[in-house]
Amino acid sequence: MNAKQIVSVIDIGSTKVSCCIANIFENNQFNIISAGSCICYGVKAGIIVDIDSVTKSVAKAVEMAENATNLRIKSVYVNISGRYVQSKIVSTKLHIGGRLIKHQDITNILLECRDRNYNMETVHVVPIMFELDDLNGITEPIGMFANILKVDANVVSISKSQLSNILVCLSKCHLDILGFVHSGYASGLCMLDDSLSESNQIVIDFGGGETSVNFFYKGIFCGSESIPIGSKNITKDISYGLHVSFNNAERLKTLYGAAFASHDDNKENIMIPVIDEDDVVSLSQLSKIELNRIIQPRVEEILNFIKEKINNSVFSKNFTKNIIITGGGSMLTGIREFTSEFLKMNIKTRKIDDYLDNSGIQINNEFATSLGMIKFAMNMEENSINHKQDFNLDKKESFFKKTINWLEKNL
Repeated sequence: MNAKQIVSVIDIGSTKVSCCIANIFENNQFNIISAGSCICYGVKAGIIVDIDSVTKSVAKAVEMAENATNLRIKSVYVNISGRYVQSKIVSTKLHIGGRLIKHQDITNILLECRDRNYNMETVHVVPIMFELDDLNGITEPIGMFANILKVDANVVSISKSQLSNILVCLSKCHLDILGFVHSGYASGLCMLDDSLSESNQIVIDFGGGETSVNFFYKGIFCGSESIPIGSKNITKDISYGLHVSFNNAERLKTLYGAAFASHDDNKENIMIPVIDEDDVVSLSQLSKIELNRIIQPRVEEILNFIKEKINNSVFSKNFTKNIIITGGGSMLTGIREFTSEFLKMNIKTRKIDDYLDNSGIQINNEFATSLGMIKFAMNMEENSINHKQDFNLDKKESFFKKTINWLEKNL
């Protein structure tokens, strides 16, 4: 089967930067042909705080992906995340005058939603539900008659300063940006359960520096909430509590850690490299339960925030039955069981290798955002107003164009 195009994506996270290159086929399928990732030190809770560090990490991840497949990347999709990203429901209406609704009408009403989003740069305008006169619950209004067309749309936007920082990083790596994708949106596109496509689902993305709670109405991205704590905070707790380096703490978490402490942990001892006041490293024996007693409180803190976000959401009544957890933090032993017990909800975990043929490329749930971004790219042509970054919709010069022109002159 011949690929019709190649798509490249970059996921800039709080703990790592990853780059994936994929073949896209005519049957709306894809496979990963190359992936690269490296540690990132310049991002905190999804926000770029050190442009030079992030630029180096992006360049390294891209280089790794390119070398594995002998391709050279010129343009990419890149993610957005962090507290400077907003997701809110915007409602507006358009007078049709009793005629058939055309595709241009949908474009115009969604552009109206975008234009009402002041002081932020809009990334996504996702229509959730349309209403024709007094008839609501319409998902596809084109070809129907109406006097007034109304829409509720999820408008995802980001502060212009943060968007500029991303543009600078990618420009320094000589990469063009095809589009921006919200991380939680992408994780949902990757991990949503297709067997529940007519049901409402929540996708909880346990990232390194951020945890996001993402709401999907029958597969439609309708809202997101961000929590500035992630699995990186667990690693820091271990490092501080056991007096070990951050890298050793990450290794202990990965090999022996669990979301909660159990009585059986008393039966297992582990060796840890302890650093004393003179920076001398020595091995010390530790009961596994002591490690997990450090991990559990931080997990409980994150779950408390998740519970609060769900309960305070306008979607709370209709989105509590189908919850999926993903991201690097979802690989922590016992996290599904502990989350289910803590939230008193049915929790599912999905693993990328359970349903993705990645042709031998070794990737795990840490790449959920990257794979979702690839699916996003595949859907662009079908949903141009929702997905495509059309910088020429405004008659006046757009913010993006101004930023790109500035970069060309100053970098």
